[in-house]
Amino acid sequence: MNLSQLYYFRKLAEVKHYTHAAEELFISQPTLSNSISQLERELGIPLFEREGRKIKLTKYGEEFYQYATEAVNALEKGIALAHEHAGSPTGSIDIGAIYTIQSDYLPSLIKGYRDQYGKDAQVNVFQGLTQPLLEDLESNRYELAFTAYVDSKPDLTFVPVLTQRLVAVVHRSDKLAWSKNLTLDSLRGRDIITYPPTTPIGAEVSALMTTHGLSATHTYANDEITLGSMVESTPGTIGLALDTIGLVPFRELITKRLPEVDDDFHTVCLAFKTAAYKTRAVENFIEFTRSFEWDSKR
Repeated sequence: MNLSQLYYFRKLAEVKHYTHAAEELFISQPTLSNSISQLERELGIPLFEREGRKIKLTKYGEEFYQYATEAVNALEKGIALAHEHAGSPTGSIDIGAIYTIQSDYLPSLIKGYRDQYGKDAQVNVFQGLTQPLLEDLESNRYELAFTAYVDSKPDLTFVPVLTQRLVAVVHRSDKLAWSKNLTLDSLRGRDIITYPPTTPIGAEVSALMTTHGLSATHTYANDEITLGSMVESTPGTIGLALDTIGLVPFRELITKRLPEVDDDFHTVCLAFKTAAYKTRAVENFIEFTRSFEWDSKR
């Protein structure tokens, strides 16, 4: 048994397709097949079984996968640490993030991280919505992601990092824009636009509206920019949205705080795969984020 066999086995177990695994490993399919066959002969157990065009781990393969992955992860971590001690970079960090934190919180966080760990630390940020970001995180496109919390992801760890306020978005020409005490109850009978209930923030807003006897129209917006555009173009419509930079460009809109809603209505988290191998740079970024104190007013 050699290290290459363990790498090949881990990749095949994750991809579950010989051709695709070989392509990602930059080897030929026969080379991969021969390596896995030799590994199975050396272990004396079948590691995979066919399921149509794909394959899946046998019960023995699943057990071996846990130990093989731990061994390879430990070795990769040791190599990264050795490079770090030798002064070499441990590689870049790919981070997915919802756009609402990309103008204030995230730049401050990355600046602080680079101040502490070196200006050469490379951080690549990719924008998206919570669900697609988490799917990409699970498929290893990113090492980290800033998203809403999702309870149906048991293999992910979510670290709360900041909260966002929910506000009513009202056109300047609407009498409610000048109300000194705008409440959720005062929105009854109005057309309300908010987020799709299939999204984490949409589910939170939907639950709040149900509690107060409100319902949204059948028109939804995935982000604050889209929602702001819809409210601005349709005076009389009310938006329920997070108070983010996405609403800033709309000069005809006024945001109103809601007394029934706590300022920490929505939580943004740092998400990562709990059991995945993490380079020293990624571990440093996670720990720095845990301890980072951000003043939203600065």
